[in-house]
Amino acid sequence: MNIDIKLVSKSNRYKLENLLQLYLHELSYYFPADYDPDTCTYKYNIDKYFADNYAYFITVDNSIYGFILLDDNKNNNYEISEIFVVNAYKFKKIGETAVNKIFNKYRGNWTIKAVPSSPLAESFWDKTISNYTKDYKKENTGKYSRAEYYFSN
Repeated sequence: MNIDIKLVSKSNRYKLENLLQLYLHELSYYFPADYDPDTCTYKYNIDKYFADNYAYFITVDNSIYGFILLDDNKNNNYEISEIFVVNAYKFKKIGETAVNKIFNKYRGNWTIKAVPSSPLAESFWDKTISNYTKDYKKENTGKYSRAEYYFSN
């Protein structure tokens, strides 16, 4: 199984938008998402990922099975704002492998904020980050005691 990341081109934006619908539907389990009952879609503005930030597809054997949205906060400060792998491909180290490729591609200071109130997301980030580095800080903050991780590579 060949796992890779590929920068999303503007011509493939619609594929990212389709995957985002699956992701946002999953997220709506944990907290309210901006759902439009007239179009039967969730709202999410991805314009910034085609300007100063980055959107990557997660591919398995050259087929798209997820995405990572990466915020470039300038001066080598990065944040993974969203990550998604389709359900049939979860728990196969696909997300972790893709995240490690992102970490290795972008060197600097990292902030990761897990989905609030999601034990599954927090468990993913605990494992992924501790496998990548032992030198990180984890805090639980805010109304939902959201797990936030900080490290430099």
